[in-house]
Amino acid sequence: MRRTAFAAVLAFGLLAGACSGGSDTGDTIAAALTTSPAVTATAAAPVAEPTPTESVADVSPVPEDPVFTETSDLVYRTVDGVELLIDVFTPVGDGPWPVVVSFHGLASNGKDFTDTTVVAEEAAANDMVVFTPTWIAGNPFPITIDTIETWDDTVSCAVAFAQQHAAEYGGDATRTVVDGFSAGAGATLLFASLEPRTDPVVGCETDAVPTPVVGFVFGEVESWLYSENFDGAFDADLEATQARLASLIGPASWSANPGAEYFIWVAADGTSPRAVGDSADESGWFEARDPDGSIQADLESLDQFADGVVTAIDAGQLLEFRLAAAGLAVTLDEYPGGHTTRDKVSAIVGYLRAAADR
Repeated sequence: MRRTAFAAVLAFGLLAGACSGGSDTGDTIAAALTTSPAVTATAAAPVAEPTPTESVADVSPVPEDPVFTETSDLVYRTVDGVELLIDVFTPVGDGPWPVVVSFHGLASNGKDFTDTTVVAEEAAANDMVVFTPTWIAGNPFPITIDTIETWDDTVSCAVAFAQQHAAEYGGDATRTVVDGFSAGAGATLLFASLEPRTDPVVGCETDAVPTPVVGFVFGEVESWLYSENFDGAFDADLEATQARLASLIGPASWSANPGAEYFIWVAADGTSPRAVGDSADESGWFEARDPDGSIQADLESLDQFADGVVTAIDAGQLLEFRLAAAGLAVTLDEYPGGHTTRDKVSAIVGYLRAAADR
């Protein structure tokens, strides 16, 4: 199912999740510097425009000649003594190419999470320079406001680092797209909702700050809207966490990337739904997230509240609804079940290309 809303973009210029799909899941990130040379690899041939029915099986046979190179384990930020690493997937040939920064889901292997690398390889094979950072330092639980602020700085550093070094790999930093899957889609939403930075990030390997990007791709966000992983943050600092959630899902205030295009994809049964319970119970998890009732009102207007549960589909539709209401260009695609990128690679690469070529 596809629903697209294109309206006038604002004249002036998230949901952080904590899950992942496939077999790479885990609850810690161990980042260590292991320098390795660039390697060559092959990937699928160019793909068509994205449709919800495309899959990896639809992609053309792998060509014999290398179509991208991979540079691994560059240090881009140090947090509490932990070096965070980033890989670069570079097309073979002449640029300049669009730049993609792709954030992984919660996984013990960080940037090497398969749901991230399969998309990076395909995008590089289709003439995009892709940076894949490990962005979660250490064990992220319990999640607090301080944890989220660390994530803010880390995702900003990753984008700034990629933009600063893009030209070295044939990339055009003015055509940057930020992508993420699962928890990584939360990182993407964090970046989308941040105010423009004026100061460099502490511990970042560049003193540059991010420049505006041309697009965002959000894949299967397990959002603050219902994830139990964020209950502790609401319990510990209710007002601050409520204010942060409101800013994350209030796209009317997103000003750092004027003119960006937004793509959202979600899968039925990809993540477990959460029962709302008694909406009159102000001690409930949903009420903590919706103190003014605006989330419930919007879900009701979308016919996504009467069933008594909140799902990834609901979160995707709410975000699409609010982006469109803010006058931003947004597309939402809904897929059959499966919390993974691996059967949607061609479609995701299509979103990246569409955003970069806008």
